[in-house]
Amino acid sequence: MFVLAWLPLVVGAFLLACRYRPGAAPIVLVAASLLFCAGNDPVALAFLICSILGNFALHLVVRRTAPGSTARAMLIGGGIVANLAPLVMLKLSQNGLSAFAALPDSGGMRSAIPLGLAFYTLQQITFLVDASRHGAERLGLIRYASWISFFGQLPAGPIAPYARMAPQFAQLGAAPPASDTIAKGVTLILAGIVKKIWLADPLASMVDALFAGAAAGSVTPLEAWAAAWGFMLQLYFDFSAYSDIAIGVALCFGILLPINFNSPLKASTPGQYVMRWHISLMMFVRDYVFQPIFQVARKLPISPTSRRYGIAWALATLSAFLAVSAWHTLALLPFLQAFGLALVIIALQFLRLRRRSASRQLSRFEARARALAGHLLLLMAVSAVALLLRADTHEQLVRMLPALVDFRAAAAIGSDLIAYLNASGHSVSRPRLLPHADISSVKSLLWLGMATVVTFACPNTMQIFGIAGASREPKWIRWRATAFWGWIAGVLLFIGLLGMTQPSQVQGFIYARF
Repeated sequence: MFVLAWLPLVVGAFLLACRYRPGAAPIVLVAASLLFCAGNDPVALAFLICSILGNFALHLVVRRTAPGSTARAMLIGGGIVANLAPLVMLKLSQNGLSAFAALPDSGGMRSAIPLGLAFYTLQQITFLVDASRHGAERLGLIRYASWISFFGQLPAGPIAPYARMAPQFAQLGAAPPASDTIAKGVTLILAGIVKKIWLADPLASMVDALFAGAAAGSVTPLEAWAAAWGFMLQLYFDFSAYSDIAIGVALCFGILLPINFNSPLKASTPGQYVMRWHISLMMFVRDYVFQPIFQVARKLPISPTSRRYGIAWALATLSAFLAVSAWHTLALLPFLQAFGLALVIIALQFLRLRRRSASRQLSRFEARARALAGHLLLLMAVSAVALLLRADTHEQLVRMLPALVDFRAAAAIGSDLIAYLNASGHSVSRPRLLPHADISSVKSLLWLGMATVVTFACPNTMQIFGIAGASREPKWIRWRATAFWGWIAGVLLFIGLLGMTQPSQVQGFIYARF
């Protein structure tokens, strides 16, 4: 309904406003966004309206204070605390071991977080900070509301900071978006839908079955690693698909949102992985957490200067990791994971700096082998973290975690595979590769393998569609407003509609539950 009915109606009304009454274009967008929010979560509508009116009123007060004054700093600081307070309290009200334990698809409980609150709260912080700076773009209430409530990104971002988006919304409606921009947006939306239905959702079904098997009995190493890696890929494709749809919807209105992914699973170091996953969140943390803390900490009375700057960097890095963890969940286990990961990255960075002067030149083979080993260890680590996030109960964890490191049982995987192949044609005696999960073992593992190949062998959608901020790809693979890409859009539409008719249950977007 969203793609076939809601979006065409809103885009059509917006284009008519742009042509005949440009000043009404932001009003159309605000009305559509508020209706979208009310239709999905009426409680969230009340939070959103209070956030819009409260922050805009506070901004008007801040503008009357002197730049750089204590009064302005206190007002902005108080506004930041007021924005974060409901989010923190609601996150604290969530119960359960897993970060997703209180969510709709886990035990039937409703999420305690209203739709989009975790995302537009961060955008409001950028508004209070950036709009108070000298020379900042000033938006009226309607244009400001059209930015903060934009239905295309409301459920789960990307997080679009005020300084970047205000110039775009100041010109909203001045001219209708170009037809090729709308065509690119529609094609990107269809690509996101296909990615969601044919990659993320099948992986979700497999992961759910594996965790259900873990809750009922024992777990083999293959099942544990399939669950861990499967959920890692499910999370990636799910959020990546949503981001594609959000950026595509924005393009239909001539708005360019920031990208959220740059193939993070291709990253070879923990630092690269962190910065290439949920980029808009990491940019927010860099600009509004890391940099302020670093600027304060670098003034500490510590000598020599190199040590003072190193300690400042370490404190800012630790604070950034803890902020990211707290944004996702206030559960203790993920918080400790983020703390430990930050310490590891800090230690590795200091060791790298110490060894830089004394290190010998590695051969090409040694460098590639070391990079490959580091990449493999990184993927194993993030998969284990994903498993910890996904587990709903303590029983699942105590069965899954030991299975990940059960090397004796893992050595039998090869013999099980050989026995399976030798039993071809004898379905009665054929062993099951995933014995404790109520799913087709071969089909599930093949789907997992296909998703893995897509992840590492294919360029990401941001590269294909040439979205600003993505890595460069050869011109022949980039989207263009041609008949060829029109046919591809038609194929994507057909595949998407075909997927919607499948009997398997469509999964909700994971990040929309935060």
